[in-house]
Amino acid sequence: MQGYPVISTAALVVPAAVAALLSPASAEAQLRSASSPCERLATVAMPNTTVTSAQAVRAGAFTPPGAAGAAAAQPFAELPAFCRVVASTRAANSDVKFEVWLPAERWTGDIMPAGSSFWGGALPFARMREVLATGAVTVGTNLGLEGFSGPSFAIDHPEKLENLKMEPLHVVVERARSLVAAYYPGGPTFTVMNECGGGGSRDVMAMVQRFPNDLDAAVSVNFTNYGTRHGVSQMWLFDATHRSPDALLPASKLPMLHDAVLNACDVNDGVKDRIIENPKACAFDPGAIQCKGADSASCLTPGQVTAVRRMYETPRHERTGEGIYGPMERGSELGWGDMIGSNEPYRYAVAYYRNLVFKDPAWTYDKQRPNFGSDVDRSESLANAINHTNPDLGAFVKRGGKLLLVGGWKDDLPPQNVVSYYESVVKTMGENVRDSVRLFMVPGMHHCFGGTFPGAYKVDFDPVQAVRQWKATGKAPDQIVVETSGEGWPTRRRLVCAYPNVSAYKGSGDVGDPANFTCQAP
Repeated sequence: MQGYPVISTAALVVPAAVAALLSPASAEAQLRSASSPCERLATVAMPNTTVTSAQAVRAGAFTPPGAAGAAAAQPFAELPAFCRVVASTRAANSDVKFEVWLPAERWTGDIMPAGSSFWGGALPFARMREVLATGAVTVGTNLGLEGFSGPSFAIDHPEKLENLKMEPLHVVVERARSLVAAYYPGGPTFTVMNECGGGGSRDVMAMVQRFPNDLDAAVSVNFTNYGTRHGVSQMWLFDATHRSPDALLPASKLPMLHDAVLNACDVNDGVKDRIIENPKACAFDPGAIQCKGADSASCLTPGQVTAVRRMYETPRHERTGEGIYGPMERGSELGWGDMIGSNEPYRYAVAYYRNLVFKDPAWTYDKQRPNFGSDVDRSESLANAINHTNPDLGAFVKRGGKLLLVGGWKDDLPPQNVVSYYESVVKTMGENVRDSVRLFMVPGMHHCFGGTFPGAYKVDFDPVQAVRQWKATGKAPDQIVVETSGEGWPTRRRLVCAYPNVSAYKGSGDVGDPANFTCQAP
């Protein structure tokens, strides 16, 4: 996972009840004590749980366990002092390892579970590091899948896929609550999960659907909750440009293609800024830049035109015609490189096809070409546990839960999946669900909030503060303001509207001032 914005704590409005919560003792006092409040957590009784250690860690002194020698991990030097509890429990018929990190001072009152990698197997130390730095208690788990690499366990241990229904995370969140109650003078005031991409965003969707009592609020950004279709859709993108020799689309042509799309659609929102506000309203057809004669760097061959059209199409089941996933959106072309690489499909798709479609670790694209009907049927019969697509969030909503969904229109993991899930929730639960579930699609944003992808900018926005205020006031946000920046991009504040509305320029004034834009129906 990546791209989490750096949030200024000075900007946070923390409720007085939360701000009043202090740690039971300073970190230094704990370290001097032979039986500190932290060490005493080793004696907390929890069902089917063994606490291996409970130790106070000085500020900047924690180094994640793992590689040795030249590859040894570096200390998390910026971390504050905290109490580290290492434990194991039973969940999903597995031995599940987990850790709970509790700030020694200035706890915010929050518990924020850390999401896993997509296939589990290791503790998410990097994400726990980010969460602890905010002042929240965090808990992370290996999902009971330690020792496995990616989805390789699906061949010999398909029963382990059940762990990805997130029972292990649910159980360790309960254990974290017990430890918090024993360590601090007051219980948590806010339990929230905030994850982007990979397994973390999938974990959020699983928790609100399957364990609705665990979280007060949740944020899921660029989520991959439809794991089986996710792998097949990535294969569709590679296949579009490799199904025949004349379909090959060199990465060198992507900037030319992208410029053609911008020339056609950039000004649709009233501002020419190299960002397409609403890609769904862009009708660009790649035939407009088809070569009139010989192939060149400034045009597409007929085979490449066909391939690009296929990239823009919704992948469909070859037998039923059902939409499988989302297409690539117009304006996202600069980020296609990973998906249409010249040698093999994207790494998730390769691992997925080897272990969950064909169960052949030696599978390659040329060895057995995909079939976008039987591939879907076979994988969903084997691996439905990795899908979290239930649109009925009634239990979560009934107890006052708030779910903020965010997508980036430039994502190369097709963003329509985010939109489709949200629309299914509204269709299932009715328009009133928008009081509890909101979606914001950010123009120009690639995967998560980072600006490391070609043609995308960095997005600064504090989603946890947004859901905190939403929960406190009961008023769902109709719009948010994000700050965009990065190489080649001027720093600018941008108005983003709650889906399906889009931002439109009023016609005058500084385009860097959100006040000069309004939200309107597309």
